[in-house]
Amino acid sequence: MSQYLDEFLADARDRIDSLSNAILTLEKIVKEGGSEEEKTELINQIFRDAHTLKGTAATMGFMKLSETAHKMENIFDAIRNSQLELTPELVDLVLDFLDAIDAMVNNIEESGNEGDVDVSDLFERADEFLGGSKKEIKPEEKPKEAEKKEEKVAEEVPSAEGKVYYIKVKFQKDAPLKGVRAFLILSDLEERGEVIWTNPGREIIENGNLEGDVVEFRIVSETPKEELETVIKRHPEVESVEIVEEKKKEEAGEKAVEGKEYVVRVYFQPDTPLKGPRSYLILNDLEKIGEILSTNPSRQDIEEGNLIENKFFEVVLRTSESKEKISEILKKHPDVLNFTITEKEEEKKEEKKEAKKQPPKQPKKPPIIETPKVKISRVIKIDVGHLDKLMNLVGELVITKGRLEQIGERLGDRELFEALSTLSRLLTELQDEIMEMRLTPIAEVFNKFPRMVRDLARKMGKEVEFVMEGADIEVDRTILEKLGDALVHLLRNAVDHGIEPPEERVKLGKPRAGRVELIAKREKNHVVIIVRDDGRGIDPEKVKRKAVERGLITPEEAANLSDEEAINLIFLPGFSTADKVTDVSGRGVGMDVVKEVVKSMNGSISVQTEVGKGTTFILKLPISMAIIQALLIRVEDETYAIPINNILETIEVDPSILKTVGGKPVIVLRGEIIPVIMLHELFGLPAPQVDRFPAIIVDHGAQKVAIGVDELLHKRDIVIKSLGKFLSNVRGFAGATILGDGSVVLIIDIGGLLGGGYSG
Repeated sequence: MSQYLDEFLADARDRIDSLSNAILTLEKIVKEGGSEEEKTELINQIFRDAHTLKGTAATMGFMKLSETAHKMENIFDAIRNSQLELTPELVDLVLDFLDAIDAMVNNIEESGNEGDVDVSDLFERADEFLGGSKKEIKPEEKPKEAEKKEEKVAEEVPSAEGKVYYIKVKFQKDAPLKGVRAFLILSDLEERGEVIWTNPGREIIENGNLEGDVVEFRIVSETPKEELETVIKRHPEVESVEIVEEKKKEEAGEKAVEGKEYVVRVYFQPDTPLKGPRSYLILNDLEKIGEILSTNPSRQDIEEGNLIENKFFEVVLRTSESKEKISEILKKHPDVLNFTITEKEEEKKEEKKEAKKQPPKQPKKPPIIETPKVKISRVIKIDVGHLDKLMNLVGELVITKGRLEQIGERLGDRELFEALSTLSRLLTELQDEIMEMRLTPIAEVFNKFPRMVRDLARKMGKEVEFVMEGADIEVDRTILEKLGDALVHLLRNAVDHGIEPPEERVKLGKPRAGRVELIAKREKNHVVIIVRDDGRGIDPEKVKRKAVERGLITPEEAANLSDEEAINLIFLPGFSTADKVTDVSGRGVGMDVVKEVVKSMNGSISVQTEVGKGTTFILKLPISMAIIQALLIRVEDETYAIPINNILETIEVDPSILKTVGGKPVIVLRGEIIPVIMLHELFGLPAPQVDRFPAIIVDHGAQKVAIGVDELLHKRDIVIKSLGKFLSNVRGFAGATILGDGSVVLIIDIGGLLGGGYSG
């Protein structure tokens, strides 16, 4: 099973996330009085995920994990049967079960086993909810001899009451872990009756070794046929289910047949019409003289005319009649081309000889139908490390392409230009394809937060309605990995310091439950993440007061700060507006971490707040941060790169639009007044005394700014390189890149240069 371990771990984590979110959604529906249909659907989904997790863990040999999932499954079985009510305390217990399962999965990934996760307390709490009347024996405690004995009795003495059903389950061609799926279906059927026959054998199914796409069962059960079909179809990758009710011999007034067992093969001409009805008549005649123990192919297929190689079928018949009597019955059917009758014991002795003389027992389909079996799944799993290496190689190709373009410009060779143009197009396509491969739904991070928000709210005695939107937006995996940390800080602060206690909200005329929103939106080459709460908001005066108390600014500096500048103080390291320290957060605690994360992604963060109404944080991030387009500019003798996604437009500033307001230069562009800052000033260089110069219009928070430079060069694809640990704190630069001629160019961080501390 080791070859399936990675797939099992990935599936287990997906199911843990699915269970966590479904449980929280169910709690919300129960609390707010949602429809019974929604409630039932979610309970069934939870039960299905828990059951699948239990089965796959057992198949992989992780019995402790399987038993833990089974106990959790029992809880939801009781909820489904209205024996338990879903209370916050019960939800807490189920989430604790998920934590234990998650810990086991982590241990399995690290060491190959579940580790020493203690679940005894969870089992005791579960038994208290379930009534404690039945103490379950864990698999590791249950004697194996007892298990074997029970199984043996079940197979030898089918004592269950009910109808006999023949069930044929067909899986999708490219379904993964078919052996696991078959085992889970077998487990489901055994819970609803007695499985008296399987094809392939029970041992093969229980070991997860199913090789084909079809598995067959015969079950004695009181469960209606429709319910059995529903139970089987809830398993993923099931393509079709056939269920046929079979009559018991007792119902037909017959006694158990004694006698010998014969293997009877009946052959038709391949072009014989109506093979199904003719086969049905033969089966009926054989049943008159004995008992048909099994058929190949299935009875359903035989009666529909789907024979082996389109010309024969076989049955195992127990009868007290002789071979001659069987032969006489078969000869009555004129369409039978040939037949063989072999006694069961004799067949075993002659098995090798018969294999040479007779067609194979297993049904074979015509070549045109067999073709799909050789199809391979169009989806493959790749270690993200390979994608990272591939992206690095493409980055080197981009640098080399820039070098070739510079050589081409110098030589002026037309053929070289044409070849470079083709190379550039192919490289752009390759780059786009690799970028597409690296895109990951933001839900991978978002799905972790409903549980975190709920736990924080309960811990702090608050009621919070958590809303997520845009989880299907895709971003580069590197962005996703860094984004999680920033969102954890923002959401913890929103719940702890933003949302008021229920009683306080009621007094203020607000809904008792606070609202926290996490929204993702796509805007051109950016993804915008919004974290919004309807809590207290941030008081600028309180921020100033706290900053002075902590010695971060002087009283004089505080007096000169605007409200927007004051609010941006929350991004300073160690700043907090909390009156008391909690183990969770205070508005601003960890905000310096958020700022640094956003800066490392070449993004920006802004704050909108209103006292008593709430606060909104807006993160603007690039879709990818490996290879970007940048505009190369010149300031004095140095070349710099500015990311295109930071630039709104470029203009040529001349005296006709250049004005002075309050002693500071501005331009009037389409009726809008925009301040002008020379990049030289930001670098501490003397500003050139010129009336005409190129400028870049950028977005700085809520205001546009024009940044003057000496020259706009050209647009280039650049590969972002880190400045390293020692230069990481240098303000105003997001990294560096290497141009085609080997020169190193610094990448300007516009937000960092302009100040305000809140742009990365």
